[in-house]
Amino acid sequence: MSGVAVKLDATHQTIQGFGINTALMPSGKSFPVDKLFKTTGADAIGLSILRIGMNTDGSLTGQFISESKAANPDLKVIGSCWSAPAKCKSNNNVKQGGYLLDTGTCMADWASAIANFAKAQNLYAMSIANESDFASCASKGPPCTDDYETMTYTAKQMVAWVKVAGPKIRAVSPNTKVIAPEASEWIHAWSNASGTGSTVASHPQSSDPLNCGCYSNTLEATGCAQTCIDGNGYDYGHWLWKDQDAWKAFDIFGVHEYDSQKAFAWPADVNGGKRDKEIWQTEMSGVKYWPEEGPSTDINNGVVVASWIQSALTVGEASAWLWWWYESYYQNDNEGLAVVQGSSTTAKRYYTLGNYSKFVRPGYVAVEVVGNSNADVLLSAFKGTDGTVVVVAVNKGAAAATVPITITGGTAPAMMTPTVTSATENLKDGTAVPVTGGVLMASLPSKTVTTFVGK
Repeated sequence: MSGVAVKLDATHQTIQGFGINTALMPSGKSFPVDKLFKTTGADAIGLSILRIGMNTDGSLTGQFISESKAANPDLKVIGSCWSAPAKCKSNNNVKQGGYLLDTGTCMADWASAIANFAKAQNLYAMSIANESDFASCASKGPPCTDDYETMTYTAKQMVAWVKVAGPKIRAVSPNTKVIAPEASEWIHAWSNASGTGSTVASHPQSSDPLNCGCYSNTLEATGCAQTCIDGNGYDYGHWLWKDQDAWKAFDIFGVHEYDSQKAFAWPADVNGGKRDKEIWQTEMSGVKYWPEEGPSTDINNGVVVASWIQSALTVGEASAWLWWWYESYYQNDNEGLAVVQGSSTTAKRYYTLGNYSKFVRPGYVAVEVVGNSNADVLLSAFKGTDGTVVVVAVNKGAAAATVPITITGGTAPAMMTPTVTSATENLKDGTAVPVTGGVLMASLPSKTVTTFVGK
């Protein structure tokens, strides 16, 4: 392979950080803040964002906030909410979906509760709806798992809701940024199609609670119900963009990466194809009935998780990327970043996330990588204000690869040090590699994630 170039002068999004959640986390579980939020010490991965949650009654669900801030004084704490009170929902139930009623004071009261929570917790950012496109549905069976607090929004409902909730948060907690729509499927940000690929043969598609009836892992879906095309489905981003008051009412475009397990690019028909909001991927893991459900701790899974992150950073231009929980608490799957049930082995995905989070620091800027023709090698690159250059290379293939990478558009480091996660190594520093004539010869063993850093 030849012709790969890192273009330091072709910049994309600013990185705000990587993070993890303690929302809905049971008490008495481990959460090693020094390893998670510091960059020095054994197994440290340098996370910089913590996501917590708000219960239906306005109280906190989330732990280790002060401890995490102590470990990383620059920590950004963000929040989300799961369901309004039953009396303000169409199904009179905090679980199983249902939508927020636009009657009486329901919208105003729920907006006030969210704003007051954001202020009380001194949040960097607050989402107005966790997974606006998902309804818990245990009775329907796979790919649903159980029932918990959920609430859905159609695209039109989200447009109306953000114009109430966004201004309320800004009025009550003016230093808090507003996150919307935070759909569980990134594809629902820009399409009515729902992800496909469930491991359940009888139901290979996502649950599709708004009944759009079209499934795809690309934005070009056919057969979607007309009512969804008319705004009663997903496609949140397009409908928010159509109403500029709604578009201006939030700051961060929030998404999750479930089901399709990949990012989707900012579309050409929104702001002329130019992203004008930060995109934050605020929750992802390996959940039951979907590929990489686990339980697994091996490098194959670690490489897949790295590919999720690479897709979010390069295709989706995400400024932040967060995992769900530290442990798998309720089901024996891969929802835990580090620990699966019945095992003391730290999963490889913990370290491959660290290949990004430990080295691609808040304030770094993503830069363009061109000329990669090897489908087994996934590349991303970043630069810091101090001249640091970071290249993250995922080799998901069964064969080793040597990739010459030309660093252009700025000052190439004289040397770059590789840090490797493999089947036998965890964020292991290697010998510095010379950058000769602006060219880094990147040696990538099979099934590895390697981060090269230099300045």
